[in-house]
Amino acid sequence: MSAITISAKKLFEAYKTWVSENPQTVGDFETTFKWASYFLAGRISNSSITTELIYSLSNLLALLNDRIIEKAMCVNPLVNDVVYKMKLMLTTLEFCEVFIEITANKLWGQKGRWFFITIIQITKSIGRFYLLQKSRNCIITTPPISALDRKNVNKSIEENDQVGEIEGSKFFKLRSGKVIRRINGAPPPNERDFTTPVYFDPHRKKKILSKAESLFIAKPILHLGTIGLFGYKSWKSYGVALILDIASIRIYYENRHLLTDKQKLILSRRCVNLLLYLVKSPFYESKAQYCINKILKGAAHSIPFAKSICTPILQYIPHWQETYFYMWST
Repeated sequence: MSAITISAKKLFEAYKTWVSENPQTVGDFETTFKWASYFLAGRISNSSITTELIYSLSNLLALLNDRIIEKAMCVNPLVNDVVYKMKLMLTTLEFCEVFIEITANKLWGQKGRWFFITIIQITKSIGRFYLLQKSRNCIITTPPISALDRKNVNKSIEENDQVGEIEGSKFFKLRSGKVIRRINGAPPPNERDFTTPVYFDPHRKKKILSKAESLFIAKPILHLGTIGLFGYKSWKSYGVALILDIASIRIYYENRHLLTDKQKLILSRRCVNLLLYLVKSPFYESKAQYCINKILKGAAHSIPFAKSICTPILQYIPHWQETYFYMWST
């Protein structure tokens, strides 16, 4: 038994060495592995479970390889930090949640599925509230640990670490009340206007932005509660989720001047994600389904060779809508 353990350790060490020396080749393999999940969809029995298993494993493999490359290049000194470990746990859970849900549905039916959905969303919300309190980030990315830019590893880590950088750290205030810009807080030469910098109290900024992020984090739990009361396809549960999303985004936009460029990009993505409400129940069944089917059928009959693409999409859309487009998904 010990000999097998030693061999496994040696094999893993050899794998880590290969990954750290060939990051681009590893990335190509990961992409191929991920695309395999799309080609297998609908071609074998239990294709949904198999597809999601391959997709989840490909994401977990990429996450593992990113950590190996980070450690090899000594670019992340916080690997033992509690906040970092929480981000790692939440990222892993987000990669696996759909696979867990459809597997639970296969084994235990809808009751089992919704039981695991509830457990997963409660766990994610608790973890995100913890990150909101303990980390510098006022906006938490999805997933919490972003994919590593392997072409510019040091730059990628630096940007990821500075997502929650407090803008007030770029200035300091004299006893007289005059605000002075720090050297590292100066903008590029072509963007300097030599106006008096505006100082924002870091604690006040954290309080304002935490309010908006708290609404976003609480949305899954409140949505699940309204589903329990009114049903999954109720307009009331749909409206609660939509209102919470809009309220959170509105607070952010009213305080957009407090955000970093990276945070503004995250906010823009959340705005785009509002379009997903067009394909979520009950709006999908009452409005969007008819329009989507009409467009795809029209394209299949009027555009040459489009039928081979549109027909499978028409067949898969109900499954995709039911499996992926939850109110709390991003």
